[in-house]
Amino acid sequence: MTTATTESTITEHEAAQVERANASSAAPIVFVHGLWLLPSSWDRWVTLFEEAGYVGLTPGWPDDPATVAEAREHPEVFASKGIGEIADYEEAIIRMPGLQRLRTHPWSPLPMIRL
Repeated sequence: MTTATTESTITEHEAAQVERANASSAAPIVFVHGLWLLPSSWDRWVTLFEEAGYVGLTPGWPDDPATVAEAREHPEVFASKGIGEIADYEEAIIRMPGLQRLRTHPWSPLPMIRL
């Protein structure tokens, strides 16, 4: 899958996080959630790292629900996602133009290992 194809599926929230990271002089760090979680599961860690001088990005997975309530109403959206699809999606985000000085969380799930 090409980055150009995947970029069209990146959410406004993810694009805004990349823009915020690019506007910052802080080193970005990307937190990738695991199965059955949402990007908001990293909120406390993002706060901790941002207080330490980083700027946090919390991309979702393709078609992630926006909220926990939506996830509970539609758990089927978590099914049938492959590691390749998730890694391609995450790669499109971390390779967006201008995102520099990238650090990934050392405990990132398997898709980040592939990158």
